[in-house]
Amino acid sequence: MRPTSLEKAALAFAVIALTGCGEEGGSPVIFTNGATPPKEPPAHVAGGFSIEIPPLTLLPGEEQSPCYIFPIELEGPSHFVGGGSLSPSPGMHHGNITTRPKTGEGIRPCPDEEGILGGEAGDIVKGGTVLFASSTQVEGEEWLTFPEGMAFRIKDDFEIVARMHYLNATQKPITITPVYRWYTIEEASLTQEVGPFIWIRSAFEIPPLSEHTASANCQIPEPMHVSMLLPHMHRLGRSMNAWFSGGARDGQLFLESRGYDPENGVIRRYDPAVDLSQGEGVGFSCSWTNTLNKTIVEGIGDNEMCMLFGYAFPPENAFSTKATAEDACIYLQPPPP
Repeated sequence: MRPTSLEKAALAFAVIALTGCGEEGGSPVIFTNGATPPKEPPAHVAGGFSIEIPPLTLLPGEEQSPCYIFPIELEGPSHFVGGGSLSPSPGMHHGNITTRPKTGEGIRPCPDEEGILGGEAGDIVKGGTVLFASSTQVEGEEWLTFPEGMAFRIKDDFEIVARMHYLNATQKPITITPVYRWYTIEEASLTQEVGPFIWIRSAFEIPPLSEHTASANCQIPEPMHVSMLLPHMHRLGRSMNAWFSGGARDGQLFLESRGYDPENGVIRRYDPAVDLSQGEGVGFSCSWTNTLNKTIVEGIGDNEMCMLFGYAFPPENAFSTKATAEDACIYLQPPPP
């Protein structure tokens, strides 16, 4: 496949690592599985910002993927976000909220996007951050709160991109208006800056009426400490795991998730952070049970995804990866903070 201009720009930060990608064998040892973040603002709140997605009414059975751009209207002097919250509406499937360099003024629809990296990965390569990646079809308020003193940076002259996915599975029209809120912390209280990353397993096919696992093992070239993971799968998902690849802890899990859990959510916080330098890289997998009489591929609707959003430090070592086949990963190093 011929790379797009976005991919060419991304490859300025990329090294292609040809590694063996396979499923973990035997009985995995759980090194840690993190914890659900507390449902409260971070310590030392100094201000923040918020967005309300414009209301959209869906008819029964209707599916939409609206995308909006918002200005960052920061309240208070701090540029470091220590936590955030989502108040979803019935019918919200999920939302991926990022920042990127400013492209215009005001609230407006997103232009069309293309490229194998996806819009979110492209935003990170350009120096943006992940503001929120909600659990799929989460019920009730969801929080993303870092340990005290930990936060990610909001840059001047950047904007918010809200890529939403809605599905009305009811028998009556519903109006969807999610609200997001982020909390900045006093800059004097910052002890550890984190940066965003995305790990993606792509190019999978799930045969009809079958179980299937897609996995990857990707090298991480510099020390990377994972402080938060935000798994993303759809309703056919039954598990998402992540583990140390190579090294003394080879195969030990640091994420054992259902991948799809609307009632409880799937965001995991690690305190202390997971030090990936205890291995040579990272492995991750998604497993599905396809109850449908058709092949499932990467996409929306009945289709599936295998994505791990997250935060790590130091921010310049928050490596993103994309596995497009069983024997190859691309890893992307973000630009300096």
